[in-house]
Amino acid sequence: MALENKYFIKTSQNGTFVDISELVTGCRILEIKGMFDQGKPVNIYTAQWIDQQDEDFLITKVDENDNPVVIRENVDIEITFIVGNRYTSANIDVATQHDLFISRMTNSDIWIKSAYSNKVAHCVCLEGYEPTTIKLQRGEKSYMMGTLKLHTLDTFDLA
Repeated sequence: MALENKYFIKTSQNGTFVDISELVTGCRILEIKGMFDQGKPVNIYTAQWIDQQDEDFLITKVDENDNPVVIRENVDIEITFIVGNRYTSANIDVATQHDLFISRMTNSDIWIKSAYSNKVAHCVCLEGYEPTTIKLQRGEKSYMMGTLKLHTLDTFDLA
């Protein structure tokens, strides 16, 4: 089945990553946007004077060698997913599996690992959620789709 072994989650820092396609039966991640995004700087201050083109600036954080360090706002990532009978060999209750996925993704902070980006994002859900497509009571063609927005607390590259 497509999109297996690509996206993984864990629910604690010392936990083990689990493939999302194995964690929730019939669930597939279609896309994760934002793993490469950078937020705007939050510790740079500038001022321009009316008689000069050059701007004065200050980067407020420095490292142990007095080099300036830019701190950036954390960004949000969007996870587009689908839950359906098409993605499993068993006949599942699509609504129940959908709700299980949302519960696991929103009831605590989580770590998401992407084999596509080789990055891990520590995230938490700060917003509500509403499915984008609901097609139930259609037998094997039943499915639900949605896009979940999570706020990153930290993002790092895999070693």
